[in-house]
Amino acid sequence: MSTEIIVAGIAIALLASTCQSVTGFGFAPVMTPLLALAWDVRLAVATSMVLGTVNLVLLLFEVRGQVSMARVLWLLAGFTAGVPVGVILLERLDADTLKVMVATTVIAASTLFYVSPGVGGGEDTRTGRLIAGALSGSIGSSTSLSAPPIVLYLVGRGLDMASFRATTLVFFLPSNVVIILALAFVGRITGDVLLLSAAALPALALGVAAGAWLRRHVQPERFRVLVLAVLLTTSLSVLASVAGAFS
Repeated sequence: MSTEIIVAGIAIALLASTCQSVTGFGFAPVMTPLLALAWDVRLAVATSMVLGTVNLVLLLFEVRGQVSMARVLWLLAGFTAGVPVGVILLERLDADTLKVMVATTVIAASTLFYVSPGVGGGEDTRTGRLIAGALSGSIGSSTSLSAPPIVLYLVGRGLDMASFRATTLVFFLPSNVVIILALAFVGRITGDVLLLSAAALPALALGVAAGAWLRRHVQPERFRVLVLAVLLTTSLSVLASVAGAFS
């Protein structure tokens, strides 16, 4: 592994950690595409999952007592049920086609939420949680884009900033662990992945601190716009990566 990749990985990890610290999600969507520009995409995915999980553990200390475990458990139940569906889709459909479908759907939904915040809102029911979780599980296991269904669902329920962050952080920790175990099983957690992850650990601590400072300066009414902006940026980066694969 070159010094340039290590330096780039540390810088990207700092950016991704700050984003997740502010919004409660977004580590992998920031880390993976940028790191993949300089490194093998499979190794970038594995490194992003390892560092993202460590970052979640660091952030969980901030949200104790701010999360509804009942909400998270129902979302996780749906997620678990959706994973097999995603695996079937992954085997039968082209991955790039799936990514385009998901990204365009997220862009349309995010735009709709921004233009008309009341659209898609409603009660936070068990059925809604199961559906959102199932979509996250199926989409995540087939394209790695597990965040948008959960984020859009929670945004539509009108949660405050603290509750939104707490729910996403607690939800994605066990989801990440499952993915890491799968990556380890197929041999993707390599020595280079662990080396870069270790080198970037200080950047995670700095990103968490930077995110905490930024949150004190983000007004609640602007938080929704920030979340939707991250979703749009992520979706556009996915479309750009797919376009690059065909160029």
